[in-house]
Amino acid sequence: MNKTFCTYPWTSLTYLPDNKTKICGANRDHSHDPDNDRKNTQVLKTARLKMLKGETVPGCEFCYVRENNEYWNTKRKESLKIWGKWQDEFINATDGNGNTTFQPFYIDYRESDVNKLSTIIKSLPRVRVLKLYKIDYTLDWSTAFKKLKNKMGHFYCCGDSNKFRFDKEFLDVESRSRRVSIIHNLQNTDPTFTVNKVQQLQELFTGEEDEVQLYVQVKEKITNNFLNAFEKFDHAFPNIKLRIYADDINKVRGDPIEYYNGEIAVANKMKELVNSSNNEDLQALYKQLS
Repeated sequence: MNKTFCTYPWTSLTYLPDNKTKICGANRDHSHDPDNDRKNTQVLKTARLKMLKGETVPGCEFCYVRENNEYWNTKRKESLKIWGKWQDEFINATDGNGNTTFQPFYIDYRESDVNKLSTIIKSLPRVRVLKLYKIDYTLDWSTAFKKLKNKMGHFYCCGDSNKFRFDKEFLDVESRSRRVSIIHNLQNTDPTFTVNKVQQLQELFTGEEDEVQLYVQVKEKITNNFLNAFEKFDHAFPNIKLRIYADDINKVRGDPIEYYNGEIAVANKMKELVNSSNNEDLQALYKQLS
C-alpha cells in the first residue's frame, strides 16, 4: 500500500469535548461532529479517499514528519502492523464517496460523559481497543465498562498525575494489554508525587504487554525546574519511556523530543527544527541530551 495509507479512518472513532472529532488522536485538525453517522463524517470520508489515492491528509503531519526523518515508529505504521489484516475488508466496504459500512472497533474517548461512552460501546458489535484520555477519573466508569461484550486487545488510559486513578473498576476491564500514560505538569505538580504515582502503577501492571509511560508537559516556556524534574524521573525510571512536549514543536506540527533509555529519538531533520527554534531553553536542552 502507498505511504499515506492508514487504518485509523476506518478502524477508530475519536470523541472530543464540545462535540468535536478528528481522524485519530495524533491528527492535529479538529472538526465538529454532525451527530449523524459518526463513522462517515466528512473528515473521515475525505481522509479515506485521499489515502486510497496516495495523497497526503491535512493534520497527519505527526506521522509524515516522523517517517521522513526515519523515526523508529509512527502511529500509521503501527496501525498497519496491528490492523492491516482487515485492510481488504474495509476497503471493499467503502464506496466512491468515502462512505463505509465497516464497523470500527477502536474508541478514543476524551469526554467526561459516562452515559455517552456506554451508548457508544453498546452500539458497536466489538471493541478491540478502548483509550480514555484526560477523562474525569472521579466519576464511576464501571457502568460503561459493563457494556463491553468481549475481552479487548488493548486498554489505554492517560491523565494528569494529580488527577489520575486506576483502581478496581479499571483493573476489572478484561484486556490482553494495558497502558497508562501519566502526564506530569511542571507548573503545579511536585516530581516526588508523580514518581510515587508511577511506582504505584508499576506494581499493578505486571502483564507481559503492560506498560507505563511518563509525559513531561511543557507549556509556554520551559521552567527552571525542568531539568531537575527530568533527571529525577530518569533516575527513578531508567527503563520507562519519557516524552517531552514543547510549544515550539507543537505549533509547527512537528514531533516531540522523545527520550528513551538514554537516547534521543530525534531524526536528522529534527535537529534543524530545534536549532531554528526561538526557544533558547529548548535548544540548550536538546544539546545537553544529544
